[in-house]
Amino acid sequence: MNFLKTFALILLLALLPSTAMSQDIQKAGVHDFKNIIESNKGKVLIINFWATWCSPCVKEFPGLMNLRREFTEDDLTIVGISMDYGARPVENFVKLHKVNFPILIDDESIGAMLDIKSIPRTLIYNRAGEQILDHLGFISEESFRHIVERLLQKP
Repeated sequence: MNFLKTFALILLLALLPSTAMSQDIQKAGVHDFKNIIESNKGKVLIINFWATWCSPCVKEFPGLMNLRREFTEDDLTIVGISMDYGARPVENFVKLHKVNFPILIDDESIGAMLDIKSIPRTLIYNRAGEQILDHLGFISEESFRHIVERLLQKP
C-alpha cells in the first residue's frame, strides 16, 4: 500500500509542471522580438508591453483577449511581453486569467533597445510589417478594434 501512495505522489508531482499553466512562458531578447515582427508579416501585429503589477496593463487584457477571439489568426497576432523580473507572477497571471495569446518575458534587452521606461506600451504593425503605432498608456478595447479593423481593410 505504501508503494501505491508513493507512486501516486510521484506521478502527481511529475504532472504538475505540465498542467500548472496553459502556455510555456519563455524569456525573449532582441533577436526574438525582431523575429516576431518578421514572421507575422501579412497580419496585423499587436505587441503589448506590460507587467502583473501595472493596473492599466492588467485592465487592457480582457480587451486584448476579446480581440484574439474575434479575429482569425490569419488576420491578427497579439503578443504580450512582460516586463516583470520573475516568471512566477507572470505564470500565475496567465493561468488565472486564461490568457489566450502568447506571453514572453523581456530579458531586459528589448526594453533597453526600445527605451521602455513606462508601461503599458503598445506597438502595432500593419500587414507589411511597418510599425504604425507606438503608444504609451492604456488603450481601450474599442480603440484596439478600430485600429485593427482599419488595418485589415482592403485598399
